[in-house]
Amino acid sequence: GINAEYGYQAGIYLFMAVHGSFPPHEANIELDLACNYTSPEIHVFAYRTHAHNYATMISGYLEHNNTWALIGERDPNLAEMFVSTYSILPVSPGDTLYARCKYNTTTTNKTVVIGNTHNDEMCNLYLMYYIDSSLVNSVKGTCTNQQKFVVPQPNVHWWEPYAQNKLMLVLLAVIVMLVVCCPIWYCCRNYFCPSRSYYKRPNDGFEKLFTPDDDEEEDEILYKSYKHSY
Repeated sequence: GINAEYGYQAGIYLFMAVHGSFPPHEANIELDLACNYTSPEIHVFAYRTHAHNYATMISGYLEHNNTWALIGERDPNLAEMFVSTYSILPVSPGDTLYARCKYNTTTTNKTVVIGNTHNDEMCNLYLMYYIDSSLVNSVKGTCTNQQKFVVPQPNVHWWEPYAQNKLMLVLLAVIVMLVVCCPIWYCCRNYFCPSRSYYKRPNDGFEKLFTPDDDEEEDEILYKSYKHSY
């Protein structure tokens, strides 16, 4: 376990919105929080979300050296519990922590207000971390700075959307097979099964007289008659 016996202690880093209001009949409302981390290094390994009636998703992000990582995201209407992060995330001094709460107010006719009672809406994200026991009291564990942010989109190669489409992959494979196999089949057919043709040579040039059909006996008779006439 994470306790003083092993030199570590667990703690909670809390994102909490303290003010704000949302108009009714809006399907996609976002409330953002962002804080620069200045305390000793912590290691985040679990998270929990909390909101009330109108929240649809709460997400957390870490920015380290201009590289972003998703800490986790969860619908706060699901059972409230700590959920393990995708991996243990070290948070160092100079990093930035972000939280985003999304709301849908299409079911109400009144303004929704952020507050600290059950009648109000909330935006809470709890990050559970472990830290060296000697530094546990040095962590500033609350972020209330409401600030908009933009999550950078990863670079997507032109072929990635097609690679995710199974039907497109099958069609591409068929096209490649046709492009590659048809010329090979044509060359092999002409090499192993050539068509017979008969020519005469007047005036030092070739003049095609007859290309035989499938009736070889008739072709031979016609060929001899042409040969005799010349």
